[in-house]
Amino acid sequence: MAKTELNNADLKSAARQAPEIDPARVTLQYTGFAWREYQVVVPDGFVAADLNEAPDAWRKIQSGGRNAFRKFDRVMVVAYDESWLAETIVAHADHKSVVFAKPRITTLPARFDKLFETEEYRVKFLGSGSYAVERKRDGAIVTQPVASSELAARDLNNLYPRKVA
Repeated sequence: MAKTELNNADLKSAARQAPEIDPARVTLQYTGFAWREYQVVVPDGFVAADLNEAPDAWRKIQSGGRNAFRKFDRVMVVAYDESWLAETIVAHADHKSVVFAKPRITTLPARFDKLFETEEYRVKFLGSGSYAVERKRDGAIVTQPVASSELAARDLNNLYPRKVA
């Protein structure tokens, strides 16, 4: 009978990689004399546990932009689908990683308003405040993303032919 052993090298290679944060998703909220406050919308696939377990996910932000985090900066991290947010303070920052001090995670409630849909199409929230029309049968996005659910509902209505009087 063969003995199965796991070593640390095997475990590290099997660990999931957190997606890197795009610097374009970092918004400066406030800058003061001692610290700054930011809002960051993390990409799809980034989970709250990655705040502590993936300090290198912030490499693109830290590699030289004007929004590179410094110690004591306040950061509000918002999930791509707006299902949770975390308020945290930068405990350590260098040119390739960020370590946060005890993030306070808040779960946000699901949508309470139903998005418009028909038998063939539905308005879908794409995250980061954008909406588009999705075809139900295959899940394909059939319109360009827009800023509000009302604009997406208008686009959905425009997919159908109009009756001529």
